[in-house]
Amino acid sequence: MPSPSRLLCSAWSQPIRTRLQAAFVVMFVLMLAVTLVGVSGMRTTLATLTGFREEVMPELARVLELAEKVSQVAAIAPNLADSYAPDTLPDDVERLQVLMGDIQRLSLALPPQADRRLEVSSMLDGSERDLEQLLLLSGDKRQQQQQLDAYRLRLDHLLDQLGTGQASPVHRAPTLLPLWHTLQAVPLARDRAALGVLEADAEALLAAMQRRGELRALPPWLAAELDVICSAPQNLFERRRQVLQTDGRMATLLQLYRSNAEQLSRRTAAYVQELRALADNRSRAVQVAIRSGISGLTVLAAVGVLVALLAAGYVRRVAQQMQSISRVMSRLAAGDTAQATPATERADEIGELARAFQVFRDNLLEKQRLTQGLEAQRRLLQTVFASMNDGLSVYDADGALMVWNPQFPALLGIDPAHLRSGLPYPALRTAMPAGTRWQAVAADTAAHTADGRERIASAAELHLPDGRVLEFRSRAMPEGGWVAVCRDVSARRAAEAQLQQMQKMEVLGQLTGGVAHDFNNFLVAILGNLELLEQRPDLPEDARRRLERAHGAANKAAALTRRLLAFARRQPLTPEIVDLDDMLQEMLDLIEYSVGDGIAVTVDAEPGLVVCVDRGQLENAVLNLALNAAQAMPDGGRLDIVARREESATPLSGPALRLEVRDNGRGIPPEVLPRVLEPFFTTKEQGKGSGLGLSIVYGFLRQSGGDVGIDSTPGHGTTISLWLPPAAPHCALAHGPAVLPATLPARRVLLVDDDADVRDTALALLQQLGATVHAVAGEAAALAWLAAGGEAELVLSDVMLGDGGDGVRLYRRLQQERPGLAVVLTSGLPPEYHARRSDWPAGAPFLAKPYTLPELARLLGGNG
Repeated sequence: MPSPSRLLCSAWSQPIRTRLQAAFVVMFVLMLAVTLVGVSGMRTTLATLTGFREEVMPELARVLELAEKVSQVAAIAPNLADSYAPDTLPDDVERLQVLMGDIQRLSLALPPQADRRLEVSSMLDGSERDLEQLLLLSGDKRQQQQQLDAYRLRLDHLLDQLGTGQASPVHRAPTLLPLWHTLQAVPLARDRAALGVLEADAEALLAAMQRRGELRALPPWLAAELDVICSAPQNLFERRRQVLQTDGRMATLLQLYRSNAEQLSRRTAAYVQELRALADNRSRAVQVAIRSGISGLTVLAAVGVLVALLAAGYVRRVAQQMQSISRVMSRLAAGDTAQATPATERADEIGELARAFQVFRDNLLEKQRLTQGLEAQRRLLQTVFASMNDGLSVYDADGALMVWNPQFPALLGIDPAHLRSGLPYPALRTAMPAGTRWQAVAADTAAHTADGRERIASAAELHLPDGRVLEFRSRAMPEGGWVAVCRDVSARRAAEAQLQQMQKMEVLGQLTGGVAHDFNNFLVAILGNLELLEQRPDLPEDARRRLERAHGAANKAAALTRRLLAFARRQPLTPEIVDLDDMLQEMLDLIEYSVGDGIAVTVDAEPGLVVCVDRGQLENAVLNLALNAAQAMPDGGRLDIVARREESATPLSGPALRLEVRDNGRGIPPEVLPRVLEPFFTTKEQGKGSGLGLSIVYGFLRQSGGDVGIDSTPGHGTTISLWLPPAAPHCALAHGPAVLPATLPARRVLLVDDDADVRDTALALLQQLGATVHAVAGEAAALAWLAAGGEAELVLSDVMLGDGGDGVRLYRRLQQERPGLAVVLTSGLPPEYHARRSDWPAGAPFLAKPYTLPELARLLGGNG
């Protein structure tokens, strides 16, 4: 015979429908037993009715007080969610603790059946946990809100720093202002969807700034600030997302509080009503039941049998629906999400179970969609990390390498196989190429290693042996360690050096041009007086020879002045079509004679190389370079002059003609090579060189649209390359200075010049030519003399009269008031320089300083 335990296990292993049917059979038997027992129980009911009423009323009072306390808890709990009321928080917490203690005391005083009916104990356990969670969330929300407010202050400070002036970063990065407006709206986002839209807009604006190069135009501090606000681990968007998440959890707890209070209130009201009705009805019912007698119990037994039969049918239907739900759940567990959940329309417990399963099914599907989205975001972040142009590396608090992108070892010149996760920072520095050095290390410290031996600067430059320069930017991470970004700035450094050289040459050119202008005025007095002395017939022969030497030196000074103006790009060039092969062949004898017998000179030029330049200046440049090469070969050597056409890899925009002057001399030291084009720089002994040769060549080439390149190795010689653009079909050729008419029948001259020496010398020269001359120092004096009746057929006026006025203004006024009066302008600077003025009279007669007696004779009509 089976044991009782085996029978019990067999009963529990039956399907739920069998177990429920067995339970109803037991209920039927028990109902019959209750009927039999009820007959005797009725007799004692009347005696206990009075005592029941006395027990119900105190219980009713405690239940009402309990409901009131719970309502007060539900009213105070929302105050904990207010992050901007920290002063009232201690009082609210103390009141909640007192109320919870009162509720605990009242629940213990309730009868067990009332506690089970009202479910106070379970509500208290859940409320205590919810209260603790609500307090924690309230503290988190205040901290998160403070961090979010800190970001808002940073955004306001950023707007103040942007400014509205011409130097504002907004002018260099127009996308910066829309990005600021987007970031300003983040703390006001009401939900995750709005926050997601703002985050997507910010990412799109940052990507647009990256494409347009606006990020590189921003100041480093501004780019770093944007990186912290938008891309840091705890950035603005993450802070707002945490606040929204905390609000949602707090709202859920508050809703749970309200729901518990409402449920307890409803249960309390129902329970109180039941107690009151029970107190009143029990007395009448007991009396009616007693009077009805035993006959009523028989009817109840019959009704009980009928109810049990109906319940059995109902249980069978319920079991069938539960089996359907169980099959759908099993399929869902197997991965089949297409099955619909049955019985969701029922209003009883089965319907609640079906709807709960439906919620579970929906959450599972949502989780699958979120997992897919997170995987897509992970792949996107991995792609961006691997595709960055800059090198990125992340280090932990101990200074060990954690993560790096492929560009990081490529920029450093390190074999990627030498990198591993956990590589110490000193070992990483050891793995860098030999000769690597740090420069321009910032004083600001971004982080330290855990042992404190290594200081990580916020910014530094790493100079590699191959000449590349890497710029490192480091930022500390909140949890320890730092992030370093390196960028190749070699091209930018080279461009900055070239710009500094161009600016220096421009300043020196302006200085040289001003000196040449003043020197031309001196030469007018020197050459004029020398010419006047040469006209004297009583001049001794030895004095005449000295005078001729002085005159020759003055002419050389005038030629040097023209070279200085060429360097300053203020000397007008006389371009013409020049065949390089023909020019070099014609110059070969002169070059061989100039460099000496110990140097072999060869010329190799491709035929048909034609340029449009000032031939005299180009010949002077080639001869100057040849003389420099000869001085580099004191014991003899070889000088090669080669002309070729280059189609690509030229310093000019497009094809260029390359004229090289090569020697095998001692070469130029590396420390001297960067300065050889600077004016007044020379390695020659004192008195043997002015240092203007190469700089004047450079100025002429730049003025002609070309460039100069120098390649030199100590002990192996030097190659200087002159780059010139090929002659275009529409090359504008100069036709000489023809700025003066062939004859001007002038005998009465008004001379206007603010320099007394120049004015007196020109006066003597003109008088030597037989002219009647009146000399004045300025514009106002000239106009006053003419207005007073002075007669002149020619006005010779300097352009720049200093404090005495302006020669151009005088020219225009005389053209208006005296159109028949000839006016000639003169200056130590060429007319091309003055033509930059907006009021320069095109076609005005012009006489360049220093002028000579024959030129003045030609001006007056050929006399003298």
